[in-house]
Amino acid sequence: MSPLTLVIEVVLAIMLAACLYYFWRLDKRLAELRSGQDGALRAAADLAQATAQAESAVRTLRATASDAGRDLQARINDARATADRLGLGAGRLRSGADVGAGAGARGRI
Repeated sequence: MSPLTLVIEVVLAIMLAACLYYFWRLDKRLAELRSGQDGALRAAADLAQATAQAESAVRTLRATASDAGRDLQARINDARATADRLGLGAGRLRSGADVGAGAGARGRI
């Protein structure tokens, strides 16, 4: 073997060892990434489940608010009808003092 061939083989052996070292580090980092992805996938699944629960809660809240709005409107309509029956609407009710004072003022004119 010539000395040039021996030097080339030693350089190639050192380069091969460096490649093996870097492949080992890459494999180690990929393994860490894979295990980290499992956590990310679990977190994504939990997020999807929480989102579905929140959407369900919002739908229930909207239905409840709609029912409460209808109930409130019915009570307002009943109160207006009762106020109209009692003559409370638009200041139509006068007290006895108002009626007496109005009659006294008309008598003086």
